[in-house]
Amino acid sequence: MHIARIVLVSFFAAACSIGSVKSVAAAPSQKQADTVLRGIYLHNGHAQNQSRIEGYVRQGKPLGLNMFVLDAQSYNGQRAIISTNIIKYLRQEGMYTAIRVVCFQDGLKTLPIPQWQLHNLYAIVEASAASGADEVQLDYIRFEDSWSGISIEQKAAAIDTLLGSLRKITEPHGVKLSADVFGRIPYNRRDPVGQSIEGFAKHVDVIYPMMYPSHFTADQRRLSQPGFTVREGTELALQRLQGTGVTVQPYIQSFVYNIGWARVPLVRYIELQMEGAEAAAGRGWVAWNAGGDYGELWQAMGNIQKRAQEVGSN
Repeated sequence: MHIARIVLVSFFAAACSIGSVKSVAAAPSQKQADTVLRGIYLHNGHAQNQSRIEGYVRQGKPLGLNMFVLDAQSYNGQRAIISTNIIKYLRQEGMYTAIRVVCFQDGLKTLPIPQWQLHNLYAIVEASAASGADEVQLDYIRFEDSWSGISIEQKAAAIDTLLGSLRKITEPHGVKLSADVFGRIPYNRRDPVGQSIEGFAKHVDVIYPMMYPSHFTADQRRLSQPGFTVREGTELALQRLQGTGVTVQPYIQSFVYNIGWARVPLVRYIELQMEGAEAAAGRGWVAWNAGGDYGELWQAMGNIQKRAQEVGSN
């Protein structure tokens, strides 16, 4: 799902349906009334490291950072490892916190889902909802990226039932429930992984399309225009969510993979994605770097902040 696991999002499914969805990237957007959320992702090891997180806050907060996404588990882990002290610290610093739960590493392959796996997942989601965080974010809530075996309808029905069960776990805790989807899902009506915008919207408060431009491997326009790609995908998802109360917050890439198409350095590549996300009417963005190296992100945020200050002083 994310480049960190070397799983590239194939674009063959989007290619067959992209023409059926009207592009809205050029349409005017209404700026979100609430505070724009600008976040970073941290894997479970970093999510337990108080001094590292304090460093991120010192660097990012003056630049507008106001959200952290923290892994609930170690890689392929079957139990929650969550520091409530770190969540308390982040909330004291005014940071919105989401706990990311990997449901099925690399996607489901068969049905029914084994009971032991569901039991572990329910326990992790319960612990995440009770941790004091603002949100529980579900990732890898999908099937493997293949047309073979189970029908799309069966996949969608299984995910729908599971999302309903997970909503019942999180709701008593008063936290938001969200889910990550492939970046091609805003373009697709029927996807072999079983994800859909409308299906997820019945159960979650926020949808996070992973709008990494580098992953649109069959589309030179989206590879070469990172700001356009992020804005277009965000707005297409929002268009399909009208009237639901569900919002969109894209993941953007803060890593160098396949950025050569854009002919800009990584710092500018990140800037363009941030500008695209914030030009849409979604909730903001979350930057992804598997190793927690956000030096280029801080530079990009600083550049945008400086330009905004210069405009304001004129």
